[in-house]
Amino acid sequence: MSGGEKFDVIVVGGGPSGISTGYFLAKKGFDVVVLERGEDIGTKNMFGGRIYSHVFDNYFPGWRSEAPIERWDEREKFTVLCKEDSISITFNKESSSEHSSFTAFLSKFLKWMANYAESSGALILPGVKVDRILFDENGGVIGVEAGGDRLESDYVVIGEGVNTVLLEAMGLKSRPSPDDVAVGVKEVIKLSRNVINQRFGLEDGEGIAEFLIGSPVNKFYGGGFLYTMDEYVTIGAVVKLRHIYDAELNIMDLAELLRTHKYIYGLLREGTLVEYSAHLVGENVSKLYSGKPYGDGYLIVGDAAGTLINTGFTIRGVDYAVESGRLASIAIEKSHSDGDRSEKHLSYYKRLLDASIIGRSVKKFSRVSSLLSNPRIHHQYVDLTCELFSQIYSVGEESPSLREAFNMAKRGRVGLLRMLLDLINVWRSL
Repeated sequence: MSGGEKFDVIVVGGGPSGISTGYFLAKKGFDVVVLERGEDIGTKNMFGGRIYSHVFDNYFPGWRSEAPIERWDEREKFTVLCKEDSISITFNKESSSEHSSFTAFLSKFLKWMANYAESSGALILPGVKVDRILFDENGGVIGVEAGGDRLESDYVVIGEGVNTVLLEAMGLKSRPSPDDVAVGVKEVIKLSRNVINQRFGLEDGEGIAEFLIGSPVNKFYGGGFLYTMDEYVTIGAVVKLRHIYDAELNIMDLAELLRTHKYIYGLLREGTLVEYSAHLVGENVSKLYSGKPYGDGYLIVGDAAGTLINTGFTIRGVDYAVESGRLASIAIEKSHSDGDRSEKHLSYYKRLLDASIIGRSVKKFSRVSSLLSNPRIHHQYVDLTCELFSQIYSVGEESPSLREAFNMAKRGRVGLLRMLLDLINVWRSL
């Protein structure tokens, strides 16, 4: 890459939002380049393993037969991890004729997306680290500088993820506080397809998505996850950065503690650990999303714009990132057609976001972050639930009634009034 090139649009970041932006702009006839700092597409990206399908069904024809899908999630499971025991609720989606989510390795999936974007006319360049954003004399963004090369454009779209180092360095975004972000840790365990099918009660191509709460994740006030791949299982947790400071354990130990819990160990025994990774995750969705994802000549997409949503039971990330890229392409197309790349004109992008499924989800789940910071959710109520089930199913000389078991379980943990108030808060938040 030499200096002096001029593009219609430069996209910084080759994650889901950046590649999506490049794809949709190229389809509209724009000369667009996507710059990714990783040596290859997907090498700098990390996520739990689950992707929701709606945006691909709408805008990527034939993708179901082409994309590198591991398994379709046909079961949803919620598990409370006690110190040694566990309590699970499973939902089998037998009545659904169309799968709504699937598991994938993001590196493979992003390469497929990149090929899709390139076939539409986008230029994808991995191994290019953007050092700074270029401004004109009036403060408008006019391009980027990478490795000493200067690239100019009419628009710059930034999709660098929740760790917004470039935006912060250029004064376009403030650094999020430890209360607003979390850390996701993940391990990938190799098991044969037959073993996975047998232990999880699955057929080939069928998968399970499991949400975990309790020990040991509650040490960090977080939640865990487990997803089945074709011949792998991914396990991990998402915990608030603020709580890591107060925990007695190192965050790097969390995935191992989770893997060695009796319940998880029974599912993964004799498996081979092939990968460990960690990544920052947006946690306080209302705070991160409330920023201004636009300015003179530029837009911000994906996690950098706060589009990752924690619903309390699952995390919506890749599909919303892709949708933000599509909306950015619409805003740029309108700006270009009107001949106005000013901040006021590009604010149309924020209106599109607010009116989309992203904005509606932000509003709907705005209370989740504060709810999940409630220590009683992670400690007293987990202990109460574990003790309740232990009392009910530990049959001795005399079986307790449900009321007796409940009263014994909550004794010394939490009062009835406090429980009712917390229950109301859960109802309002979820």
